[in-house]
Amino acid sequence: MKDTTDEIYKIQHDIFMQKPLKERFMLNLELTEFMREMTRIRIMKKHPEYNEKQIKSAVFREIYHDIFSEQEFIEITKNF
Repeated sequence: MKDTTDEIYKIQHDIFMQKPLKERFMLNLELTEFMREMTRIRIMKKHPEYNEKQIKSAVFREIYHDIFSEQEFIEITKNF
């Protein structure tokens, strides 16, 4: 989804890139954690019957669905 014009995107990007590397890194970590938590909440609402392991697996699958094969997914999530 793109709801920002190219001009505004460039301004935002320039502002972001002016920040020190450590601050940019921390902001990216915060955004990543926020995205994971929003994904978790959405899955919990959609599947209230899921236990903690199923929730973790569903979050992992949603985020990494295009990176891992089904066999890799099963191997990775079996210890959640």
